[in-house]
This record gives sequence, structure tokens and C-alpha cells, in this order.
Amino acid sequence: MANDPLKAKWHEISSTAAKSLTDQTAAPGLVYPVGSNAIPPQLKSIPGAVDYYISSYATPIPLTPGITAGGEIAVIRQQGDIGKADNYIFATSSNGLVYFTGPYKGIPSHHFATSTSVPIEGLFGHPFTKGKT
Repeated sequence: MANDPLKAKWHEISSTAAKSLTDQTAAPGLVYPVGSNAIPPQLKSIPGAVDYYISSYATPIPLTPGITAGGEIAVIRQQGDIGKADNYIFATSSNGLVYFTGPYKGIPSHHFATSTSVPIEGLFGHPFTKGKT
């Protein structure tokens, strides 16, 4: 995935999924475990996915002149005895549509042992928003 929001491949989120996502992040800055019904349908088919977490920013973050980030999604998946966390960012475009991009794998908790609990504190921190949150 490109570390430049202008070069990233953005995927549209349906209005139903966007509403579910934003409804689940009512209090910014907190991390919420959510069911697969609260994430974009495209992320539900990730092989080995077992858990989903979302968090919204206290203040929306402008990424480009037409894209404003609202928060992040973490998808936890298992491959044998290794847990893998992938980070996605969701944003609103200037025409009011909601999109996501990812995965970003450079988060501190990208890999962890499945014998431990999910390291929530290391699931977030997308490079598009570095120094802006």
C-alpha cells in the first residue's frame, strides 16, 4: 500500500456499512471491538479473520483536498500460531461518500502470538495521519 493518500487505492463503502461503522464509533479516541456486520463487506472475506476493531479520530483529519479521515479499522486474522493485524483507514470524500484503504501492515502489533491477548494498543497508527492526531 502506498504511504501517500493520493496514490492509495480507495474502496467505496456502502451507505449501510458506512452508517454502521460511524454508529459504532460514537466516542472518538476509544477502541471498539465490533462484529463483522459493522465493517465494510469487502473486509469480511479476508481469510482467517477472527476479530475486528474500530476507532475514530477526535477530530477528522484532512488527508488531501478531497479526502478527510474519520478513523481506522483493524482486522485480526490467524495463521497457525501467529496472529496478524492489518490496519485500514476510513475517510469521507468531498462528495460525501465513505471509502477505506489498506491494508497497512507497519503497525506495532502486526504480528503477535495467538497464545496472548490481542495487543489493542498496537493496532492503530496509520501513516496517513502520523503527526496529525
